Amino acid sequence: MKPVSFYLLTDTHYFENELGAEGKAYEDYMQKEQYFLRESSAIVKSTFARLAEDKETDIVIIPGDLSKNGEKESHKCFIKELYKLKESGKKIFVITAGHDYNEWSYAYKNDERIQVEGTDFDELCEMYRDFGCGDAIAFDKETHSYVAEVTDGVRMLAICCDSPNQPKGAADERLTAWMKEQTDKAKNDGCSMFAICHYPVIPPVPVFDLVGDAKIKEWRKVASFLADNGVELVLTGHMHIQSINEFRSEKGNRLIDICTSCLAGSPAKYRKITVDESSVLKVETIDVEDFGWDMNGLSVQEYFDRQFSNAIVTRVRKALDGGEGIVKHLKSFAGKRFDNITVGALGRLLMIKVDEPFKNKKLTELIGEVGVGIFSGDGAYVEGTPVYNLISAVLKRFSFIIKKVEPKLEKEGVKVDLKNMLLNTIGNNKGYSDNNAKFILK
Repeated sequence: MKPVSFYLLTDTHYFENELGAEGKAYEDYMQKEQYFLRESSAIVKSTFARLAEDKETDIVIIPGDLSKNGEKESHKCFIKELYKLKESGKKIFVITAGHDYNEWSYAYKNDERIQVEGTDFDELCEMYRDFGCGDAIAFDKETHSYVAEVTDGVRMLAICCDSPNQPKGAADERLTAWMKEQTDKAKNDGCSMFAICHYPVIPPVPVFDLVGDAKIKEWRKVASFLADNGVELVLTGHMHIQSINEFRSEKGNRLIDICTSCLAGSPAKYRKITVDESSVLKVETIDVEDFGWDMNGLSVQEYFDRQFSNAIVTRVRKALDGGEGIVKHLKSFAGKRFDNITVGALGRLLMIKVDEPFKNKKLTELIGEVGVGIFSGDGAYVEGTPVYNLISAVLKRFSFIIKKVEPKLEKEGVKVDLKNMLLNTIGNNKGYSDNNAKFILK
């Protein structure tokens, strides 16, 4: 691949606070939300100011979910920030995704959720035409996918899979045919090509292969198509996670998927990516820094992580509600004890050994820590660590259930080893970092 350098940030989820972000309905909503709403505009403005300071790297790429949920006013204010960044000398390329168009957009005022003006999908291209599609070499009007030459000899295939005109989260036959035309043209013109897509093309962690919209539909087929047509690198978002993964097609061609976290929520990171003259791809991860907010004495990372951890626990707590008959009774019994049970008590209940450091830790705290750890990348819970040992023992205790479930989880003819899938999700065994890594490209 020819030399190029750019910043990559995604899932900005910009929300304009003047629409309303206060009151009981807002506070209730934020109990289960991973990323920040009220703080998002300050996070974006602070990050853009940092990018503007770098006078050497002049390309910025943002693969979708630009707004919170399609509020027109959020888009207008975000676009103003994009123009400010562009005035600093940056070339900016964006795509839109499912959170960017919505008939039912909301804000929060006077303890209630209120409806605000949303944005139609067909409006988005004109709104963001100065940030990619307006200068496109090729444009697909059905999906707003496009091709741009980001620097001399390097083209970007911007794949939009979240339009109302095709199956959500999919690259159907028509779009794939259009992409084939673009990859062929890039080869004929002697240009390198990489891709961006809001959806991960490769599941960011193994267990996400079981989650419907955690990756593009028929991901192996799409990954093989890209790899076999000269696209070795794809930049993605959507899942708010730090991950880097490799895939090999049956022909032996490689695709590298760099998935980057939500800018406005834990782990709150973005990337600087360079390809040098020797085709060495360098991925550098950068933390969101102080954005001028009162964080009640917490560090920036602690502030982000606390929100995400609380959201994970809230969602687990909600999962313990409902059901019928004995299921409802068991859920109610577990729910009443969920907030106070320790890891040691859980171990005694399941008759498994719990390492000393965790015996007095509340289960809610451990669940939050593990969740944050997974999404931060570089899973620290590898074989031999106390958390790995604990989860491995729990999975072993329920192995009889797992064996019955696994056949029902098979997809695309691929068998599922649920225990290894879960353990490889909490621990990085790939041999390289999800945050800072180097690869040699073709």
